[in-house]
Amino acid sequence: MDSLNFTDILYISKNKNNENNINTVKIIKDMIKSEKIPGAFIFEGEDNNIKNLISDILAKAVVCQDNEHKKNFGEPCGVCQSCIKAEKNIHPDIIVSEPDREGALSFHIDKVRDIINGLYLTPNDSDTKVYIIKDMQNMTAQGQNALLKSIEEPPSFVIFIITVTSCDLILETVKSRAVKFNIDSVNYTAKTKTTSNNPQNYQNYQNYNDIILDILTESPDRISIYQKLLSKTPDKTEILNFYTNLENALRDILVAKIFMRYENSDIKDFSFLYFNNSGDSEEIKKLTNFYSTKKIFNLSKKIHKYKADLDYNINIRLNITSFLSSL
Repeated sequence: MDSLNFTDILYISKNKNNENNINTVKIIKDMIKSEKIPGAFIFEGEDNNIKNLISDILAKAVVCQDNEHKKNFGEPCGVCQSCIKAEKNIHPDIIVSEPDREGALSFHIDKVRDIINGLYLTPNDSDTKVYIIKDMQNMTAQGQNALLKSIEEPPSFVIFIITVTSCDLILETVKSRAVKFNIDSVNYTAKTKTTSNNPQNYQNYQNYNDIILDILTESPDRISIYQKLLSKTPDKTEILNFYTNLENALRDILVAKIFMRYENSDIKDFSFLYFNNSGDSEEIKKLTNFYSTKKIFNLSKKIHKYKADLDYNINIRLNITSFLSSL
């Protein structure tokens, strides 16, 4: 499984103008860099997928063994044994507690007692133990009160991460003990304007779709792609549109990689920026297996560079040749 980090969240949030998520990630990264991580976090919002993703990455960063990497980047390294175990959901020091079912008051009191009873047991593999408590709004007032002292005065080696749809649904005494972040929904399941709604965009999609898919293959045929591009006698605007469509395709692959991790996510429910035809779901699934997050970001950086070069009136043929040579 690919190791995801906060940069992935910044990537999709910037595209969707999710300012709360961008600010949240920047603050958390600074906390990790400075080694000043509070004892309790609350992530508030309706989007369970993005809340869970932020919680998982934060927990992974806390148990990550590469302290130098964390100081430099504010991210988990993704390659140490602790990060690998966290990715596989088998790290003994990351304890996840959640309701037995959906609905109010479905968080059983026995799960609260399990947290309290195990709280002072020292960590197994890491210096810190992380409790992720999901959907606290489904916990009774009795359960929240029982946890209050643990959240207020946790052992030095314990961190709580709490998710909730709305802080209005949990006790004031609980939320006042934690650092709270509002999380925006990354609404890729909403019905958005697709390329087919815009004749010019649709024409660009049709013109370059086969070339974009050729580029995204495991072993792109650079000569064939070059010939196809030049056969369309593109001008500067068309090449910029081509690069933009390729960027959108990469962004879709990353989004699919992120949200396919969660059980209730069906790729057919998403309305992507590029892969938005009914038959694209199998194609994007195949590409998520081939493209690592590192490969996505590396190719995205190259596209950004060659788009910028066009603004300096670089010769179009030279621009295309240089881009394809870099693949």
